[in-house]
Amino acid sequence: MGMAFVYYIALLLFGFIAMYCLFNPQAKRFDEGKKFTFLMQPIVYIYFLFVLGALGAYFLADNSDFIAPLNLEKIIIYLLCPAVIYSFAYMLGQNAMRIALVLCVAACIFLQPMEDKFVPFGINEYVFKCLTVIFFSIFCLFYRILNILPHTIVIASVSMLFGVSLLSSIGGAPVYLALSSAVLIGSLIAYLGVNLHKIKIELDDVACTLLAFMMFLIFSLDIQELSFGSCIIFTMIFWAELAVAAYNKFLVHKSPVLIENTHFFAVAQKLTLASLMSNIFKIGIICMFFGWFQLFSLNQYSLPIVTFFVVLWLDTSMGTNLLQAPKTLKQINSEFVNDIKQNLKETKETITQFSKKKDS
Repeated sequence: MGMAFVYYIALLLFGFIAMYCLFNPQAKRFDEGKKFTFLMQPIVYIYFLFVLGALGAYFLADNSDFIAPLNLEKIIIYLLCPAVIYSFAYMLGQNAMRIALVLCVAACIFLQPMEDKFVPFGINEYVFKCLTVIFFSIFCLFYRILNILPHTIVIASVSMLFGVSLLSSIGGAPVYLALSSAVLIGSLIAYLGVNLHKIKIELDDVACTLLAFMMFLIFSLDIQELSFGSCIIFTMIFWAELAVAAYNKFLVHKSPVLIENTHFFAVAQKLTLASLMSNIFKIGIICMFFGWFQLFSLNQYSLPIVTFFVVLWLDTSMGTNLLQAPKTLKQINSEFVNDIKQNLKETKETITQFSKKKDS
């Protein structure tokens, strides 16, 4: 575990320093009004570093803690999938990219062997895999709704990946998942650092889809492990936002654009950037907390369902509370006394009206 921690820090620093050195010059080009080619986008750098980190983690870590053997051929196939999706997006368009994405998700899921004890509800293994393909395809295709600002999607993504990392640190998941997450965390933090005070370049929809797919690759390697339910819980910050966006879009009809129906989008119009990031980070911590408790759960589905509703409540109420200015103790006491006076006044008026009616 000691050497694994050293490797983790090394990969995290590698992702951070390399991403900062690669992307910072390109950010200056963006300031000068120069256009980016599809090979100069920040997501390409993030993907390139993720490939190097994932391959490095394979050779650095002892992969014997996987229940199903992890081989290099599977890792290479996994790592080639984002390149295929990205190529389809820029050569054939986003509709072709979506088809390629679903096929790549299906390939990665069906490459995973699965025993009956890991399939919930006692359903057929292949039915469960098909449901998992649908689940993660939605995750990847709609992950862009978290991209209100570079800050929002990065904080949400880092909290998910950091949850996996801490899960590995207590023996709840294979070490390889933490090491693969480390280089992605470092790259995202460096990207955030470049855009922290001034947004020099944003992630487009294709980039968000690719980022979600790289995270899915890490989660998918945990399918046959005992902590797969925890990985699902870490993503609940996304599912809560998607539920809010879908409700607003189809029932409230605020805007036809899905991202503009999210709660974070509404809150971002009124909060400071620091408060918005803090709000997302707090929800991420709640997801981590429930994810760790999932290790002690009797099944893989009950706690994720509970977490979804808890995060949904936090998502809609936590930001609302932040919209209100903090109150002093004097203001709270004054409001309390005024409420009592108002209640007494309303009670007195009701009694007076009742007496008049009785007399008449």
